[in-house]
Formats: sequence, structure tokens, C-alpha cells
Amino acid sequence: MFDQPVVVVVKGGNSILDFLDGGLMKVSDNRVCFGAVNALQVLEDAPANVVITEMDAGEMTGFELAEAIRDIDEERNHFTYIILVGAINPERIQLDDFHQAVDAVTGTKRVDVIEHLALAGARISMQMDALRASNDSLQHLCNNLRKGQLLDPLTGLGNREYAEQALYDTIRQVESRGGAACVVMISVHNYEEVIETYDTSIAGELIVNISERIQRLVRPLDVVAYFSPGLFALVLIQPNIKQCTAECYKRIFDGVRLKSYTTSAGFQPVSIGMSICAATADTGAPTVGNMIKFATRELDESVRTESIMVHHLIPE
Repeated sequence: MFDQPVVVVVKGGNSILDFLDGGLMKVSDNRVCFGAVNALQVLEDAPANVVITEMDAGEMTGFELAEAIRDIDEERNHFTYIILVGAINPERIQLDDFHQAVDAVTGTKRVDVIEHLALAGARISMQMDALRASNDSLQHLCNNLRKGQLLDPLTGLGNREYAEQALYDTIRQVESRGGAACVVMISVHNYEEVIETYDTSIAGELIVNISERIQRLVRPLDVVAYFSPGLFALVLIQPNIKQCTAECYKRIFDGVRLKSYTTSAGFQPVSIGMSICAATADTGAPTVGNMIKFATRELDESVRTESIMVHHLIPE
């Protein structure tokens, strides 16, 4: 934030802004630039609250200079209030792109009027920058809170972060104690179709009912998570990889897919896919990312064939 407004005055070849020399010094940190190129160099080095330019800015028009300043502002996440001084074609002022670049237009040569415009513009610039900073800070805080949140608000199950952490812990346990780590992905393939046919609330009811059904079908210590919209994840540990087969999970698969679920819009049939990825310590410490990748990539095939897809990570 600036202690005093920074105002950049841009003069062209036959400047009509000579009357401003020294006139703004008492109300701002005033910088005078000769031509658009000089002004852009100054603004690249340090931002200004207000830029006052005439229509003829030397190497380019005042409007072109204003557009260039907007590009700099976008890169810097800053707002510069731009005042254009001089005679301007009224038809040009009506164009939308003109108003997106220029904030105020005046034909006056009265220093006191331009002082008031500059001070008002500086106040707007400072407030805009303060709001941008607050918004960035709030966004950063929200991102941190989201990363720390491990529960899905819709289902009450763990979310993606929870599932990934559970899988990481399971892999570490398998490395130290043996057994097989297993991740099972269950997709509700008609989830988007339900949203399009009804709305998100009906789709939400369907997901909640499916989540309750899955929880009744798994073992108490198995981890159930709502991984992403329309996709559930189960994280399990088995004594050996031979127990990570399609036959072992057919009861869960059929229990979820061979059922219609009650919603406010009536009974909803579901299209379910299931894919499994399992690994042991013999594979050389599988990564969470690889296991999830292998478990999700064949869900479409599972729906097409109405069967469970299985991928075992085995040593080469």
C-alpha cells in the first residue's frame, strides 16, 4: 500500500499537460514521463495508482497506452486508475473496449479538477488493491483448510485426501508386516446423467444411498471414501494378493449394482463399475499414485463388460 498516491503523468510530443507541472506535487508522488515507452518502462519497474495521459502519448495513442497498462496490471494483480485528457471522438467513448481500458476522460485544463480526479482515482486504486490482497489471502486460507479437511460433507465419508493417506499408510504397513495393499474403485457411471435429468440434489441423494449401501457391505476396518464426484474408493489390507481377486469382491459389486435406490424423484437405477489394484512389498514399494491410476483406468471397461477389472502390481 502506498503512503501517498503515486501519479504518473505521460506527455506526448506537443504536450497539453505542461500545465500540470508541479501542480500535483502537493497531493501525490508525481512522476513525469515523456512518451508511452518511457511510461511503460517506469510502470514495469514500479506500479502507480493513477496514470494521467493525453490522447497523443508519443509512440502510441493514449488508448493504446491504457491497454498496455492493463496488461501490466493483470500480470502484477494490480489496478491502475487511468485518466485520459484531451479531445476524444465521442463515438470511440461508446465502445466497450474503451471503457475496459480507460476509467475517466476529461477535456479540462484546470489543475484543481484533475487533482480531484487523481485523488479519487488513487483512492479507488488503493481500495481495489486492498480487496485483491484480501481475496488472495482468503483464497490461500481456503486452500489450506481444504487440504486439511479429510471428510466429504455430502456423505460423511473420507474424501480423496483421506483415501490417499489411508492407502499410503496401508502400503507402509504391508512393507513392514507383509500382506497385500488393495484399493478398489467403484464408479457411479450414470452420475452425470442423473444430474442432467434431475439436478444435483437428486444426484446427491443417490450418492448418499450408495455410500450407505457400500458401508454395509464392507468389513468394519475397511476404509470407505468418496474419492471424487461419482467415484468411491475402498482401501483394504489382505493377508496375501490371492485374496485380491474379482471373486473376492463380487459380493460388494453385485450388492451395489443390482439395486435401485430411492430418491425424491423415485427409484433410480445405477450403472456401476469396479476396478481393483493390489500390490505387495515384493513389488518394491508401490506408490499411491500408481495404484490409483491402475485402479481407475479400466472403470469404463468394467461397466461395458459388467465385470470387475483387476490389476496386480507384480515384480518384473
